[in-house]
Amino acid sequence: MTFVVRIDRSLCSSFGSCAQLAPGAFRLEADGAVALVAETDDPRVVDAARSCPMGAITVDELARAA
Repeated sequence: MTFVVRIDRSLCSSFGSCAQLAPGAFRLEADGAVALVAETDDPRVVDAARSCPMGAITVDELARAA
């Protein structure tokens, strides 16, 4: 399963739970979280998005072509 990762940086308050839960996908910088990948197979991004208290992270399953 492949996931598409997006961060609304206007909502990000730099709590950092995303970077702790999925360090290969997120990095915390001085001005907020940064998605290191646009797409990933790492299921930890789903938990990272759920952990965001501001709801700044969106993770969607990538639709596969038939």
